[in-house]
Amino acid sequence: MDTYDYIEAIALELKASTDYNFQFKVGEIFKVYSKYKNLTYEMPNTSGGDDKNDGWLVEEKKFFQIYSPQQLRDSLKKDIQSKFSEDLSKLLELIYRDGKWGGDIKEFIFIVNTFDRNLPHDSIRYFETQKDALEQAYNTTFEVQVVNVDYIKDVLEELDLASLRSISSRLRITSIIDYNALSAKLFYQLIDILNEGIQRNYRGMLDTNGMDYKRISSPLKISLNGLDEIGEHIESIILELGVLESIINSIYQDMDYVVKFERIIAYIIELYDDLSQQFEGVELYNEIKGNLIGFSEFNKSFEYPTELLMVYIFDKCEIFEKEEVG
Repeated sequence: MDTYDYIEAIALELKASTDYNFQFKVGEIFKVYSKYKNLTYEMPNTSGGDDKNDGWLVEEKKFFQIYSPQQLRDSLKKDIQSKFSEDLSKLLELIYRDGKWGGDIKEFIFIVNTFDRNLPHDSIRYFETQKDALEQAYNTTFEVQVVNVDYIKDVLEELDLASLRSISSRLRITSIIDYNALSAKLFYQLIDILNEGIQRNYRGMLDTNGMDYKRISSPLKISLNGLDEIGEHIESIILELGVLESIINSIYQDMDYVVKFERIIAYIIELYDDLSQQFEGVELYNEIKGNLIGFSEFNKSFEYPTELLMVYIFDKCEIFEKEEVG
């Protein structure tokens, strides 16, 4: 999949979401976007009231308000106008009268999920008129935009492939393959279950004697990173890394696969760097694995090869803390 495929898949996922799900998914996109742009994105906890701020880019003083109705009504145009005025008016009151959110605003982006429709026309310049009146009331100037998912697509186009993959993983977007035929979907699901069972039953029968693999890390690295609970499991995978290295050596005979393989390695390292800010130990290990196998709708058979690759990078000391070498 290239960048276009990911962007279209993410856009379709957003258009199919309503209420908080839409808001949450847009927030996940801006979390990745802000990291890529070296910005700070904050998404207030809605359980305590969002103060008319569904998320903002702190350094740019850019505020987002997100509106996704349960269904589109004939009154959508009036609904958007009403909610825009209410939310912007309240936000400015909180910013300039109560000093919240840094006490200033440069841009207000009102994102509407119009599903498969365009935004209603604004021939009377309603939003601009409302903005002008509020600017005068608070003696300030700022920009406003009323947009739909097309705006999010423009944001996604600024990201690299690794960032788009990260968003897809966060949103649990599995594939853009269209399984129109129910029989085909059932077939792939069955093959996945069978493959997982074959791996589970035949792993212990692997003959790794002729596959030399030079281990780099020591068992101390497992303890150092709080992985003792799954230590034996990791050790058993390390014993089978000769299988992976043999496959990798064959991959390196084809330059096209070399590029793909190295991009995947880089993505896993970046994923580790990101998740290690929130998790550690066994939980971190499982979060990395869960994010990686989450790319596929049918992923039972992905778990073992995914862990082979994870432990391979672990042993190469590219993820998790290194042990001290005396």
